[in-house]
Amino acid sequence: MNEDCKSRIEAQDVASLCDAASAWRERYDAEVKEKGEQRAFLTDVGIKVRPVYTPLDVAESGRSYLEDIGFPGQYPFTRGDRAGMYRTEPFVISAYSGFGEAQDCNQRFQTLVGWGAEQLLVALDLPTQCGYDSDHEMSTGEVGQVGVAIDSMADLEVLFDGIDLTKIKRVGTLGNSIGPIVLAMFAVLGERRGLDWSQYTVNLQNDPLKEYIARGTQILPAEAAARLATDCVAWCTDHAPHWSPMTVCVNHINAGGAGSSRAAAIALSNAMHYLDLLLEKGYGIDQVAPLLHMFPDERHDFFVSVANLRALRRTWARLMKERYGATRPEAMALRLTVYGHGQETVQEPLNNTVRIGFGTLAYVLGGASYVYIASYDEAISTPTEESVKVALRTQQIIANEHGFTDTVDPLGGSYFVETLTNQIEEQIRGALQEIEGAGGAKAVITTGLGRRWMTEGAVRRQRALDSGSRPWVTVNKWPQPPDVPNTAFRIDSQTMQKQMLRVASIKAARDPERVAAALAGIDEACRTGANMVPPTIEAVKALVTVGEICERWRTHFGVFEPSTDF
Repeated sequence: MNEDCKSRIEAQDVASLCDAASAWRERYDAEVKEKGEQRAFLTDVGIKVRPVYTPLDVAESGRSYLEDIGFPGQYPFTRGDRAGMYRTEPFVISAYSGFGEAQDCNQRFQTLVGWGAEQLLVALDLPTQCGYDSDHEMSTGEVGQVGVAIDSMADLEVLFDGIDLTKIKRVGTLGNSIGPIVLAMFAVLGERRGLDWSQYTVNLQNDPLKEYIARGTQILPAEAAARLATDCVAWCTDHAPHWSPMTVCVNHINAGGAGSSRAAAIALSNAMHYLDLLLEKGYGIDQVAPLLHMFPDERHDFFVSVANLRALRRTWARLMKERYGATRPEAMALRLTVYGHGQETVQEPLNNTVRIGFGTLAYVLGGASYVYIASYDEAISTPTEESVKVALRTQQIIANEHGFTDTVDPLGGSYFVETLTNQIEEQIRGALQEIEGAGGAKAVITTGLGRRWMTEGAVRRQRALDSGSRPWVTVNKWPQPPDVPNTAFRIDSQTMQKQMLRVASIKAARDPERVAAALAGIDEACRTGANMVPPTIEAVKALVTVGEICERWRTHFGVFEPSTDF
């Protein structure tokens, strides 16, 4: 051990510590020789877990407390984006829900608010996400299946009927490839209720770049999609700077196999691409960076989940300060949205409540700002009302009981967690350098780099499960048959027919001249490069549908066609 490393172990007798560590190692090695280790202790991100961690592990990293860990709400924000964290403002308890058509789903939303949900995130069905109306042939069989069908402003009004936007903290949706449309709808929803945009908060995911490799709801070529996404951020900067118009997503990339560290690097690269576009439009980094959030994900390892959030905040802070020259703390203090889950199974699905609870707790201990979680039956169907209540209550229990939120960053200083945080930050930064060397965010899509990382990771995960080196209770350890109960929630079989009739009725009743003028405004913005949000606001007011707007986009920008490399 070098002298610099020794000096970092304050108030420790280094020689005694090293002697004690050597004595322990001898006993440990003897025990392993006699009994063997149960398995290879390897995290999903490839970090081998040591049997014990000591001050030596933290000291050998060469890190400085003030420069690398610091205090909550202060650079580099490792310990949290705010000074008081949950002692002054608990994480926002969120619900992500949607199914069928708006009228059916509205009751579920009202029930969630009554149970204490502070944020409502709308799960949109696939036709809506992909820019098709419910009566389009591409929508056949998918209307209302994995979310609620929203064809026009009329549907969103029905969905939020009876829900006071000023009484909940945030409303929003994913809407990754239709960002300007859903932003416009939520803006008009407030206007029609006589609300100023400052009186409520809208939250969008609005991150189309990850769709090309992770989810597949992309519509346009990537460059045009990124432009429309940043139009939302630009419009909010000018008109609603407290809204959250972009949450850059790690979750779906990790779920596809990339692993949380590489997925975080891809998401950071996407965020940098969006920021670069906004700077080209004349905005300053201190203006726009605070409007971007991130959606990290690590579903396989509890302590990696904690460390991943801490490392991601630190990486973001350094990028904003060193690369972009940010000066405002708000631009460097990254807020994180998380989705609590725990590798749910269809075998004995009630056990998923335990998995989800532990997964959510890890995110809370890591300092997430906004939390929503899976329901235990989500692996087998659209969640039932009972399972959604359990999910919401899980968040409330963690927020209010057992002292989990009494102190800020309670695992900070753990030899294990600090070592993991350092290792994960190094992984993220290394992967980000590889992405930049390949050409940046767009190259992740066009060169196949993102797909390669995801495929490699997915194969590695499956091999670990098949071999049993990663235990999964009821799947590869004490395996059980799938259990899909007869009580599983099912969407009304008449949903598609109802929604098709509703679309036809709305189109027949609206003013054709106003619709034509609104679509002409969309055409003009496509041709000139003007911000797409203002003409989209006029279009949704005229009850122009999602499909009609997206068809104009397809006409002007074309559609995404994957290359052979992709």
